[in-house]
Amino acid sequence: MKTITFVLLTAVFASAPAHAQGVITLAPVPVTNGVTGTLASSSVWAALYYRPYGAPAGSFTPLVTEVALTNGYARFGSVVVPGYAAGTGVEVQIPAWDNSSGLYRDWTQAEPAWLGGLIAAGASMPVEALTGSVLLPPSPTVIPGFTISLVPEPSSAALGLLAIGLTCAAFRRKNQFPTSSYQ
Repeated sequence: MKTITFVLLTAVFASAPAHAQGVITLAPVPVTNGVTGTLASSSVWAALYYRPYGAPAGSFTPLVTEVALTNGYARFGSVVVPGYAAGTGVEVQIPAWDNSSGLYRDWTQAEPAWLGGLIAAGASMPVEALTGSVLLPPSPTVIPGFTISLVPEPSSAALGLLAIGLTCAAFRRKNQFPTSSYQ
């Protein structure tokens, strides 16, 4: 009987690492209201998305779909990352949106409304987090605070194209009218 118990316990503990899930721990993230400049209210919701480290930009997967802010902070604590063992790097990002209307239960509904100028929203920058185990959770990953606003901030590429367009327009205007020389 002792031998059977020993074999069963050995099999259980030997297979445990194969089924282990990585855990990330997040420090509270401040979310600022872009209109008032103060911490956002509890009518603002946040979500937690993840992707493998170095994966393409559009490949985020929802990990936690909705959390109401608490005193202006997105609080997730320790979260299990399915399919990733302890010691694996993942990137995490937090989008947040104004859900005072109650119409936007998750980011997939809120993002189009934000891009259409209907609600205030925003997203943190992607940050790398190293997974730990349930028994030995990692130290908290710090995601810098971010601001939600009604209009999405333009990307660097869009600002660069705008600068090139204005430069070309100024150059064309300068060369459109010939200058006369006085002697």
